[in-house]
Amino acid sequence: MQPVRAHAAVAAILALALCGHAAAQGQGLRLHRTPPSQPPPPGEDIPAFVVADRIRGIAGVEVDAIGNAELRKGATTLFADRIRYVNEFDEAEALGDVRLRMGEDELRGPRLRLRVSDNAGVIDDLTFTLAPRTLGATGRAAAPTGSRGTAKVARFDGQNHVRASETTFTTCKPGQDDWEIAAEELDLDLGREVGTARGAQLTFLGLTTPKLPDFDFPLNNRRKSGLLPPSGGISNARGWEVIAPYYLNLAPNYDATIAPRYMQRRGFQILSQFRYLLPTSVGEARLEYLPRDKQLGTSRWGASLQDSSRFGGNWTTNINYTRVSDNNYFRELSGRLATATQVYLPEEASITYGAGWWNSTLRVQQFQTLQDPDNPVPLPYKRMPQLTASALRTVGRGFDLGASAEAVSFERQAGVTGKRGIVYPYVARPFVKPYGYITPKVGVSATYYSLSNLPAGADTNPTRVLPIASLDSGLFFDRDAQWFDQEFIHTLEPRVYYLWVPYRNQNDIPIFDTSVPDFNAAQLFSENYYVGGDRISNANQVTVAATSRLIRPDTGQEAVRLFVGQRFYFEDQKVRLDPQTPLRTARTSPILASIGGQIAPHWRGETSVQYSWSDVQLERFSIGARFSPEFAKVLNAAYRYARETSTQPQIKQVDVSAQWPLGRGIYALARVNYDFYADEFVEALGGIEYNAGCWIVRGVVQSFVTSSTQRTYEFFVQLELNGLARIGTSPLDALRRSIPGYTRTNAPASRSDADAFESGESDTSPFGHYH
Repeated sequence: MQPVRAHAAVAAILALALCGHAAAQGQGLRLHRTPPSQPPPPGEDIPAFVVADRIRGIAGVEVDAIGNAELRKGATTLFADRIRYVNEFDEAEALGDVRLRMGEDELRGPRLRLRVSDNAGVIDDLTFTLAPRTLGATGRAAAPTGSRGTAKVARFDGQNHVRASETTFTTCKPGQDDWEIAAEELDLDLGREVGTARGAQLTFLGLTTPKLPDFDFPLNNRRKSGLLPPSGGISNARGWEVIAPYYLNLAPNYDATIAPRYMQRRGFQILSQFRYLLPTSVGEARLEYLPRDKQLGTSRWGASLQDSSRFGGNWTTNINYTRVSDNNYFRELSGRLATATQVYLPEEASITYGAGWWNSTLRVQQFQTLQDPDNPVPLPYKRMPQLTASALRTVGRGFDLGASAEAVSFERQAGVTGKRGIVYPYVARPFVKPYGYITPKVGVSATYYSLSNLPAGADTNPTRVLPIASLDSGLFFDRDAQWFDQEFIHTLEPRVYYLWVPYRNQNDIPIFDTSVPDFNAAQLFSENYYVGGDRISNANQVTVAATSRLIRPDTGQEAVRLFVGQRFYFEDQKVRLDPQTPLRTARTSPILASIGGQIAPHWRGETSVQYSWSDVQLERFSIGARFSPEFAKVLNAAYRYARETSTQPQIKQVDVSAQWPLGRGIYALARVNYDFYADEFVEALGGIEYNAGCWIVRGVVQSFVTSSTQRTYEFFVQLELNGLARIGTSPLDALRRSIPGYTRTNAPASRSDADAFESGESDTSPFGHYH
């Protein structure tokens, strides 16, 4: 329960500090005027030593340290004007300017009384300051900027029980007092790691909430069942809305969240989530249900399941299932761009066996297609089922023997259906030296089809057998170099790749899963011009390319990479995807060139060019740069151009985004992605983030295109009280996606993956997260 967890964490720190001191005294008081020169052996009682202006008393009866008294034991130090210990009652009393330090934490009060043997005592008029820390296994920051507070009286009854009355807590610096949470009483049970708060109130900028009902909270930052902070927002598709999640901590390794949601224009909806982390499995299930949409008058729902499991070391299973009630479900009910623009929702399950040098996967797969009536997309085939296998093994004299195979059944309601089998055995002989390599490879691809729903007279069992031969080679050169007065290793890595595949007429083979990929650096070195098994293009070609890198010698990190490459054809393309796809007749491919990396201190940039010499025109061009001179200060700019072809639409876009300080804790947030050909903003975002030191407020407005005729507007407002809670609708997901390099201005220096999973920020569900 996020609003009280941070309060709980601070209460736990206070309790552990007090009880930790008590425990340190628990085996009796042994006095030393100076610390021991060597630490005590493991298992030996840690001695206490006392320093004061005067020390008097009777051995074994009473000790009285007067004037600048200091008692130290382990990591705990107690300062006071006077420290008195009575052996008969096993009681220690500190008087006058009492300060108890444990590490960087400090507790102050006028008087501390402690019965050492049973760790019972009291400290009056307590004030405390706590250093920034992380609690729990996740490493989450309980109070990233440190915290402070007070208590009228703090009593500890034994090592595991603490009661404090009239407590206050804040992460604001002394003198700021912008917000404070107060409780009439805190009861901390350290044995059960549970605390109880009574009469708690929150004060923010002079405004105080009514008293909250009594509540329990965990002392170790572990999750605990209860209400999470409500959130809300405004959008043009849903109107205003509010979500009130309830969290169920079912077990340490699985939990659930139920979140009632009310949308002004849509009605009442129930959101639910179940997560689990088992020794062999990790996964998440979601179910959303809207009984009656106010505008449509019908019910709407969404469901998803993601699961990844491993059994017996060699077996793995994966499930990725998402389905919704209608085409506009995400466009109208989701406020996330990545979710609202989804078209193909996967419904698949697979099981894989891996045995080192070979593996095999059995998969069933289909997609729900969310159609836009003004921009329809083709329906993909189902794979019901698909079996794939691959193997690679080195045999005598350095030869590699490998093979890949597939058997798949393609199903669809309309059009040609059928089964396809592919076997591709090959042999390669790599010759590798420190200065380079050369790898000849030869194989045979054999394909068999069994087709249905064909026109009369068509071949129902077409086959295809093709030999494939290639020769891959490369060299490695390097030298020492300097760039901006820094030492680098400069490399030059030329590569030449030859490919030969004879022509086979494949016009009688239908297209199940094959397409023309984007022409890029990886595609320059592929064995097939197409992606998928229904077409294998003829080839008699050579690719010439070179890569040059600047590498930091101390870390091995790549600072800058330059690539240039081109393919040269010795024959025309003869295998076409379909009758509408034009065939290539040029003798050269477009030339590809790119450079990217840290081009200067605080600057990162990348640009790529695809230029056709044969057509004397620019095919594609992109350039982008990021300037980030300091924390939470980033500016991104990019331009993208692509010429319209039979396989790609025309693109001409500019994309600018920034997180920039304006002074006095104010940060501007913005992103503009404009399409010149469509003459519209693909996405626009603007906002302000104000960091007051111990609290932050974020206000963001976002607009993005969700279909050819629909645009969504979202409004986010969030108040974050450092170390306590976030209240309102979180814009953090939108900011991270829209502004590359965006950083929370109160973020810890580092975050663990477990922390991101705990907070929901690593959520990959198509439905997003709501807690």
